Amino acid sequence: MASSKLVAGLFLALALLIATTPQPSGAARSEPTPAPAPLSSPSQYCISSLMAMTPCMDFLTDGSVAAPSSGCCKGLQWVVDAAPMCLCYAKNGEIDNLMPANTDFSRVADLPSTCGVTLPVEALSECERRPSVALARRLKIKKFSLE
Repeated sequence: MASSKLVAGLFLALALLIATTPQPSGAARSEPTPAPAPLSSPSQYCISSLMAMTPCMDFLTDGSVAAPSSGCCKGLQWVVDAAPMCLCYAKNGEIDNLMPANTDFSRVADLPSTCGVTLPVEALSECERRPSVALARRLKIKKFSLE
């Protein structure tokens, strides 16, 4: 029972992060985009890593969407495989304040089984034993690509 609560909490936090990421507008910008600031903490790496799950937002926030897209499931699998440390940031509540009001929490909890993705139990257990910063030093985070 505690495991299902852990999974639900983890994916809820992930969904919140994704839902609150600003989407590009259709309007063209006249000024050049400034270079991004250097990343100062592992959680900043995770924000870009968790962007792989952006295709999940329709499924997680719109009850009329029957199933997650293949892009959603691919993004979830990529985060699990390439950036498991980022799951710790979500699990540890460091991004809880980003939850959108319209997230369907039962869909968040069901996402791994719906997509057929196995969660990294070992990595999640490490979240309990070590601070996220320590995990960041041990786990390599890759850049997501749809290719």
